[in-house]
Amino acid sequence: MNKSLLAQDFERTGSAGFLHFERPRADRCLIETILGRNQVKTKVKVVIGGASIACVIAALAMATPTIGAWYNVILSTGTAERDIHTHAHLAIPGMDQDFSAVLVTEGASNIIQQEVKFSPGGTTGWHTHPGIVLLTLAADSGPVDWYDSKCGRTVYNAGDSWTEGTTLHDVVNHGSTDVHFLVTYIVAKDVNKRTDQAAPRCAAALGLM
Repeated sequence: MNKSLLAQDFERTGSAGFLHFERPRADRCLIETILGRNQVKTKVKVVIGGASIACVIAALAMATPTIGAWYNVILSTGTAERDIHTHAHLAIPGMDQDFSAVLVTEGASNIIQQEVKFSPGGTTGWHTHPGIVLLTLAADSGPVDWYDSKCGRTVYNAGDSWTEGTTLHDVVNHGSTDVHFLVTYIVAKDVNKRTDQAAPRCAAALGLM
């Protein structure tokens, strides 16, 4: 692991952050995973507020609903009032690559855990999140189809994990069995963990409205 890369990131961004919020400048998040010499960085900005009442009403009218969530439980909601700055580094014996991860927040945050089950044909509806979301399909889950804002599809199966954030997406159960999500949210304090959105233009042709 070239540790100088982490040092450079701290100098450039103020933190090499898995999650990075700057509340005074409109909420912004940075997710970064570092595995040995390979670095994958996704930087997304979130702007909350500033929309006119008319725009908000229009967005709500066009938002796509959640369908088929027959089990939906918030397991816990916690608050971190202080900034989080946690770094882990692990040298793995017999491996050429080390593992490193950083979790950084600036400003108070909510950490929420949720368990959700969708019946066949169920959908989350098109939405975004004001922060970072970590998801895992439980061992008893069927597969799901995850769609991005351009209707590109990724299939996730039981045991798969992935992340979501501020970009538009939808998740659909096209299978014949229930899907079972375990979800952790890291979002700005007192901001709704999900924002319903209108479907993109490409969704109509795929029946994803």
